[in-house]
Amino acid sequence: MGYMDNYERDAYGIVAFWLRSNLEHGQFFDREISHHELELARVNQSMVQNLAGIWQRAEQKQGDLTILVNESQQAISEFQNFLTLGMGKALRCQVIVSAPVALMDHMIREAEESNNVFNLMKSGGHVLVSDSVLHESSFWLRQMADHLAFVQHYLDPTNYELQDKVRGMTHKFERLFLQANALNTIVRKPRTEMLPVLNAFRQMVISETKDLEKFKLELDALIKQCAAITTAPPDLLEHLAREAHHLWRNLEEGMIS
Repeated sequence: MGYMDNYERDAYGIVAFWLRSNLEHGQFFDREISHHELELARVNQSMVQNLAGIWQRAEQKQGDLTILVNESQQAISEFQNFLTLGMGKALRCQVIVSAPVALMDHMIREAEESNNVFNLMKSGGHVLVSDSVLHESSFWLRQMADHLAFVQHYLDPTNYELQDKVRGMTHKFERLFLQANALNTIVRKPRTEMLPVLNAFRQMVISETKDLEKFKLELDALIKQCAAITTAPPDLLEHLAREAHHLWRNLEEGMIS
């Protein structure tokens, strides 16, 4: 398989990861905006161009890191506010977009998490491994379940086997998300040690997420061969696979990034 999660996991690489995720969200959202909503499309394009410029500098490790983080936070906050405003209008039937409201909320949550990570980087704070496992699981497992729901949304209804497989995986990640939320209160602070029950959960999530990444890439190959009928945007599955990779790597390394 040609795909690999090839971003460097240093400070510049983490900033680039989040910029790229938000940038791609803007590119995907652009496809969902009706041609009647010219102003909405114009503002989104401006956001995409701004994120792309900052992302390229992060990829090339250009400039002072502190300035880069601040610029990234500003750009992503503006994108988040734009999406939040758009979601509010969509809920009131004031704009025409094809994106489900759940997808807009999904993108907003990732924008929020981006800035949470940047704030953690700026503070230089240390996070206990058990806290990082619960945080990453609680956040990303919901995103993974969303991913599968969106894949099902884009798949043609006649893809019966794929639809059935995606439904099964969606239910699996919804259950894992519920379990992460339960452990968040069962394993109380201070979480100074990795309890066996939490470590077993971490290993289960790592294994399931690796399988999910593999499935996303297999489906990506089918889509690129025009062998699966779908309306998914180009490179959507690579975007989803990259985030799955990010989750299991963070769990293995016991970090928030």
